[in-house]
Amino acid sequence: APPASTSRLPPALDILAAKCKAAANVSLLSLCPLSGGTDVGAAETATGSIDWDAATPLMSSSLWSRDGCKWPPLAGTIELGMAIGHGRTSTVYSAKLNGVPVALKCVAPNADKEAFGDLATELVVYQDLRDLQGTLIPRVLGHGVIVMRGHILAAIAMQLVVDELRLVGDIRERAIHNMPLQCRQAALATVKAINGRGICHGDARADNVLFTRTDDGQGLKPILIDFAYGFGDATEGEISDDFASWADILGLDSDDY
Repeated sequence: APPASTSRLPPALDILAAKCKAAANVSLLSLCPLSGGTDVGAAETATGSIDWDAATPLMSSSLWSRDGCKWPPLAGTIELGMAIGHGRTSTVYSAKLNGVPVALKCVAPNADKEAFGDLATELVVYQDLRDLQGTLIPRVLGHGVIVMRGHILAAIAMQLVVDELRLVGDIRERAIHNMPLQCRQAALATVKAINGRGICHGDARADNVLFTRTDDGQGLKPILIDFAYGFGDATEGEISDDFASWADILGLDSDDY
């Protein structure tokens, strides 16, 4: 089992913990519940145990710049809340970064290549779509490496979007099909705006489009999330398929748009 505190970490990981402490002024995540307690057990299950034999290679420069992204210690005070989502290769937690509510998407940097690669891919796509952040997609507030109870996690801190549907899976898709046409058209327009930049979302699912209140509180607006399977430089055929997949999820005919 991994050690419970950074003072017992192997030397290489102790260096990383020290860097995190210098950047964030904390050696570990501040496990302060936002509502109803923390979900530390889920975090440990999701990230797995550190491979201590691989600790030294993990501290190489590849950790800090991997798959086109740099992963420095995530600066700031982090308060971890409950797990609010489990993806194919990551877990999302409600949290606070310097007092600001965020969705913290985490994966262990020493996880398999696919898992860490998905997070790195997502970060690259968000960076390519920076002009759409805060309107059509969540705003990225920070990314980097954190340490929690001996576990090293790579994390992206994003704007916490309150979803008004609060449903998942097939039930969510059916609910979306029954939403006002204007809401569904707005969601497809979001996909079109992303496709217009030569980028495919790559994972058309009802769970990946949230509907949150407009600024005046009178309506709903779509926010597209989870770009782990996104990619740029897409061909016309790939963009057409991506758009058609989203139209189907939204109960629309792509030929009409």
